[in-house]
Amino acid sequence: MGNSNHREQWAARERLLFIERVAWWRGVVNRVDLRELYGISAAQASADLQSYLELNPGALAYNLSTKRYEANEAMGCVLHAPHLEEAIAMFMGGGGSPVMGSGGHSSAGQVFYCRPPLRQAAPAVERYVFVAVEQGRQLRVNYRSVSGSGSSKWRVIAPHAWVHDGLRWHVRAWCFEHEGFRDFVLTRMMAVEWPNEPFVAPQVDGAWAREVVLVFEAARELDEGARKAIEEDYGMKNGKFKMRVREAVVEYVLAQLRIPGEAGVRPRHLDLVDD
Repeated sequence: MGNSNHREQWAARERLLFIERVAWWRGVVNRVDLRELYGISAAQASADLQSYLELNPGALAYNLSTKRYEANEAMGCVLHAPHLEEAIAMFMGGGGSPVMGSGGHSSAGQVFYCRPPLRQAAPAVERYVFVAVEQGRQLRVNYRSVSGSGSSKWRVIAPHAWVHDGLRWHVRAWCFEHEGFRDFVLTRMMAVEWPNEPFVAPQVDGAWAREVVLVFEAARELDEGARKAIEEDYGMKNGKFKMRVREAVVEYVLAQLRIPGEAGVRPRHLDLVDD
């Protein structure tokens, strides 16, 4: 009985959350929306709408001529923090089931996602590298480098940390060939042997251990209006925005932010963090 009550409470809250999302993003909501999605009775849909009105007074007003609830332009959300992605997914076919009713329509043709190609290593490669990181062991890998001839060769590394650059996985590792720490891309590992002996690097991976603060500002050669636009776009405060990252990942952060490729934004300077 307790589980049944819990399920009913959860289902009721989901319907209230749905009312809030529809009202916030589409500005109107009615019983049809609830009945189509949840398969509930008209009486239950009316009760849910009334419950939401009690939960969030003034958010909705019933329009007698259109027979639907219309959202107040000053409506606030009480059940969740709204994000544009949820609206795209719910109402424009961007990863969710479009909601019909209220005179709305499916708008999948209005959304386009720029999706990068899937760049994933073989499961065995991912597993062996993970074990090596987890257990602090050496790893023999057949690695293809983009430098030189681009041919692959076997090398021994001792991976200790993971980096995701937004597109693919890298592993930070001690390289026995170069006697230093380097990044290795998992998708360039043609083959990997099972991890062997434990290994402790002869030195600390300083670039991984050190944190830095990247400070960005709009390019000074821009006029005041353009600088203001850049500052607002990046949410800058006092003309700057800052990011605290590991020194080893700075180039990945800049690439992900399209800096310096992004016109009008410049990395002003990099400050070492003293902890």
